[in-house]
Amino acid sequence: MFSIPSFPKLIVLIGVITAIWYGFRLVGALDRARRQAERMARQAPPNQRRADVANVEDTVKCRVCGAYVPSRQPSRCNRSDCPF
Repeated sequence: MFSIPSFPKLIVLIGVITAIWYGFRLVGALDRARRQAERMARQAPPNQRRADVANVEDTVKCRVCGAYVPSRQPSRCNRSDCPF
C-alpha cells in the first residue's frame, strides 16, 4: 500500500518543508524586531518624548490658495492676492 516516493517527489517535499521553515524563521525575526522596537520606545527618556511633541507647530490655512502656513510667522505663497 505504501511505497517509497520517487526522487523528484522527495526533492519537492524537502523544498516545501525548507520554505515553510524559513518562512517561520522570518516571521519570528520580524516579531522579535517589532518587540525590541516597542521595548526601546518604552525605555526612551520622557524628556525626549516631550521634545518630539514640542517641535509641533500650529498652522493656518490660506484663504486664497489653501496652503497651510505656520501661524507664528506666516509667509507669502508667491501669489499676488495672498493675505500673508
